Amino acid sequence: MSVADAGTQPSSGVSENERSGKTSVGRVIAGLALAAVSAVMLFVMWNGRGNLWPLVFVAFVPMYIAQYRLLPRKWSAAALAIAAFGYWLAMWSFGGLGLPVTIGGAIVIAVLWWILGIFERPFTERTRYKWFLVQLPLLWVGVEVLGQANLLTASNYLIAYRLAAAPPVIQPISILSSPALSFLLVMINAAIALLVLTAMDRRWPHLTSFPVPRRTAAWSSAIAAGVTVVWIASSLLIYGQVTAAMGPTVRVASIQPGIEDATPNFLSGTTGTGMRPAENQARRERQQARLIAMTRDAANQGAQLIVWPEEVLDYDPLAEGQGDWIGDLAKSTKTTLVVGYQQDPSMGQRTPNMAATFLPTGEVAGQPYYKVHPVLAHGEDFQTPDRYPQYQTPYPTYLTPFGQLGVIICFDHDFPNSAVRLEAVTGADIIAIPAWDPSAMVPLRWQSLVFRAVENRVPMVKAEQLGDSAIVNANGDVVTRLESSDSEVAVLVGDVDLGPRGAPFSDLAGYPFATLVIAGLIARYGRQIYLARRRDTQATTVD
Repeated sequence: MSVADAGTQPSSGVSENERSGKTSVGRVIAGLALAAVSAVMLFVMWNGRGNLWPLVFVAFVPMYIAQYRLLPRKWSAAALAIAAFGYWLAMWSFGGLGLPVTIGGAIVIAVLWWILGIFERPFTERTRYKWFLVQLPLLWVGVEVLGQANLLTASNYLIAYRLAAAPPVIQPISILSSPALSFLLVMINAAIALLVLTAMDRRWPHLTSFPVPRRTAAWSSAIAAGVTVVWIASSLLIYGQVTAAMGPTVRVASIQPGIEDATPNFLSGTTGTGMRPAENQARRERQQARLIAMTRDAANQGAQLIVWPEEVLDYDPLAEGQGDWIGDLAKSTKTTLVVGYQQDPSMGQRTPNMAATFLPTGEVAGQPYYKVHPVLAHGEDFQTPDRYPQYQTPYPTYLTPFGQLGVIICFDHDFPNSAVRLEAVTGADIIAIPAWDPSAMVPLRWQSLVFRAVENRVPMVKAEQLGDSAIVNANGDVVTRLESSDSEVAVLVGDVDLGPRGAPFSDLAGYPFATLVIAGLIARYGRQIYLARRRDTQATTVD
């Protein structure tokens, strides 16, 4: 019987090596080592942890070899758990939560993937690899789809984000959603792994009693190659079309003032400013002088839109007499200013987190924007817009001399189906983002900016207090950005093109693709349950 034929024979679900107990200690060690290679690759492909993002196309391959050819079946789930540990260790390391929490969080996720992985190899062998190409993609992306709205990590763990440095090849997310790119990346890994497993079956047939059928390997590879070619070709086409369709050029600026005179409340996490009134007033005056100077610098460079960071002010500039100097500054510089502030600092992390927009006339443009998503990991517990019935919408946009402006705050841009999309739908040609990231997150969050810009085809201007201000165009090209955790003081100026908006994702919110993934998961586990019951029925009949 040939290797090709062997893979088509009915199986008992246990390999000959496992039935005879011949799995060697060396093979187990080699399997665990290969799984660790995947973990390392999945770690170092993150920006700030190696930035070897091309590894995303092959990082799971060593894990697959360990899972299906080296480890005994009862240990095979360990390969997936180890790989997931490496990936999530990188994710949690950006939280600035300390080493015990970082490692503990990664271990918790690894255990969950161990449990999920228990069902993978038995299903693959019983179905003779027919589902192999989509098994892990369905599971990995199913987790992404179900978890991307959580208030701990939001969508920052999407594996698709590792391609943020390559905007020309991510454009179909504006139709299908970002998890669709995640699915493609994991599927490419599965296709490569299937070819490697097929080659191993020819060279070392003794490693398994369940070789890959050659026909299955052939059509799986053809499908993966075809989908990849279609994705890349359509992405390049969309990239060209979006670039050509972008509207008038607007010069924008991101003000990054550093933390020398920053609001103490945000940094300390305590209620109030922690300073005597006279000291705090002196700090405010120094901060005001710096903001004025930096804003005038940006205006002198031609900026029409200037964005200040999140909670840069520890008072309400819309209160009578409080923000007159900002209106005067906007009027004298003939610019639109977006200002982040705390409405009531005495409430600590419970204070509403807001942003106001000042027009070149010195007037305030409509209602302020309220931050929608609190960062639970850093203790935010502010009141959200739904507690303010006097406001018509939590996602206002503002008419400015250069176009329709949307404003969101910091963490809000990590939620694909939320603020950016909803403001694009209501007409925003450009999005301003006051933000204040912890220093640990500086290498990470520009990537979700790129994906929000591409998904909705609108440019993004993010102003940071500390170190990762960025300006991104509607096609995902990064115009300019900073990457420093040393409280760099900078005025970031760049040209973006408005719009063009009109992305299918803005209207559909990725629900069609998410529905397909969930349906695929249901079908996959439904099939596994059916096969398990049929096997039990057959065993009972034989008995």
